[in-house]
Amino acid sequence: MSPKKQEKTSIFSMLSLGVSSHYSAVAFLLGLVALFFVFLHYRGPIKLMAKDAVENFGYPALFLLCWAADVIIQPIPADVIVFGTAFGGANIWKTSLIAGFSSGFGGATGYFIGRFFGPWRFRRLFGPKMLRKGRDLFRDHGALAIFVAGVTPVPYSAVCWIGGIYRMSLTKVILASWISRTLRYFAVAWLANLV
Repeated sequence: MSPKKQEKTSIFSMLSLGVSSHYSAVAFLLGLVALFFVFLHYRGPIKLMAKDAVENFGYPALFLLCWAADVIIQPIPADVIVFGTAFGGANIWKTSLIAGFSSGFGGATGYFIGRFFGPWRFRRLFGPKMLRKGRDLFRDHGALAIFVAGVTPVPYSAVCWIGGIYRMSLTKVILASWISRTLRYFAVAWLANLV
């Protein structure tokens, strides 16, 4: 054993991907509050546009867009799509279930991307230190890491990729994804329904 003192880290600090979890949580909450007031101010026109989109494209589009949003790391999260769908008058239960299952499949797809390419291909993207932390995290708390990433602002796609890189159980990835993402999307759809 090395004489160096091993660094003790929590799941939240490992999942923060280099950003303080406190700052990202505050930024996320401020963004939600700002979004709420924007929607409150422009409620009428936005509701008409959202309703038109739901009627024209419906649940298949919700499924495909949520899947695509969770396969890759991109700036427009699936939450926006779920919010718009529920805001447009879609059933919040159906919306959250479809989005949750779609997101679970997106996480499984990300898992296979990580598994196919392995750690050596992601070393440039994440860095060796992050990959070591990911390995330790998924060895000890894999399903919990997926669940936490599924309900918080942590980049869920990246966490699923890391689960694949370290060959976490696919069943655990899918179950943790479905449960966490469905809960998250139910909360988003419920908030959209309140506006």
